[in-house]
Amino acid sequence: MRARILQGTIAALVCALGIQAAAQAPAGQAPTAQAGAAQAGGRAGGAPQGPPQRTITQVRGDLYKVQSGAGVAAVTVFLVTPDGIILADPLNPEFSAWLKGELATRFPGRPVKFVLASHYHWDHARGGAMFADTARFIGHENMPKNLALPIRQARPPGDTDDIDGDNRLTREEAQTGTRAQFDRMNGNGDVFLDRDEINADIRRPDITFADRYTVTLGGKRAELIWSKNRHTSDLFDVYFPDERVLFASDYVWINRLCCNFSFDRRPITTWIASIKALEALDFDTVINSHWEPGTKADLVAFRQYLEDLATQVQAGIRAGKSVDDLKKTVNLDKYKSWVGYPDQAGAMIESAYTSLTKYQN
Repeated sequence: MRARILQGTIAALVCALGIQAAAQAPAGQAPTAQAGAAQAGGRAGGAPQGPPQRTITQVRGDLYKVQSGAGVAAVTVFLVTPDGIILADPLNPEFSAWLKGELATRFPGRPVKFVLASHYHWDHARGGAMFADTARFIGHENMPKNLALPIRQARPPGDTDDIDGDNRLTREEAQTGTRAQFDRMNGNGDVFLDRDEINADIRRPDITFADRYTVTLGGKRAELIWSKNRHTSDLFDVYFPDERVLFASDYVWINRLCCNFSFDRRPITTWIASIKALEALDFDTVINSHWEPGTKADLVAFRQYLEDLATQVQAGIRAGKSVDDLKKTVNLDKYKSWVGYPDQAGAMIESAYTSLTKYQN
């Protein structure tokens, strides 16, 4: 056991040498070579890493996109109104402190009035306390439940799991971004992360909803739409009908293979149904919580990719093929221009296989 813990410790230390606070791989995909290079940030040459390159970009009208860093770093959005600002995910304390200053400079006299916490995962939900003096927080009704559940029943992002069931994580149990951020979240400095440390910077919602909820402020609106168990049980997407923009939470990716970890231990068909429901909305632009934005046509293409993947893998399962067989026979050449092809194609096939054989309803 000591050897296993030591292995995890060494891996975490190697990863932590160059990691940015906001630049961790999300649950749906292991880091690409490009993302790994961004995270390493000059490590090979011994140069220190600079601060995250955060940007604010106007999307349409009074709706803005905020990139918290390079590459895989999380994305959020905010809508400016005469009576204040509606902000989606606060992301993390350092980012929120920076953003609050930027908003005060760019939009004086218009504080954040609502914070929309898309789900309980720490890589999106931390840092909300920065806006607690002026804002009310909105989350799905499952969010408080997830924050109170044992770690095994409400896992952190990535393939992190409390393997021994003691409601705390060793470095070995922590995966992807949770491992990279282990020391930052380890408040008491011991060798474990417990649930309260993971969720320490997450503000519980003041307002909860079940299926849909409309936020109105200063004559503008944002519609919150429960994702029905895509990624997590409390995930919701945010639709800005007047701006014709959809903010899609984890994961609706543009021209990028997805998703690892057995589709977050959920049925791939649940993901497909969730994304297909979004197609009924009237929008032109989709902004993702990670990576690049796209169009409604891109969202449709992503759903079609998931259907194609699921159909081929399911056919192979019915024919009695193994995972190794499927990696040789499932044809994803249609997506050869997408990021992650061909390097991650095998992992996506295996992820779909496990989802369909272990987690399908």
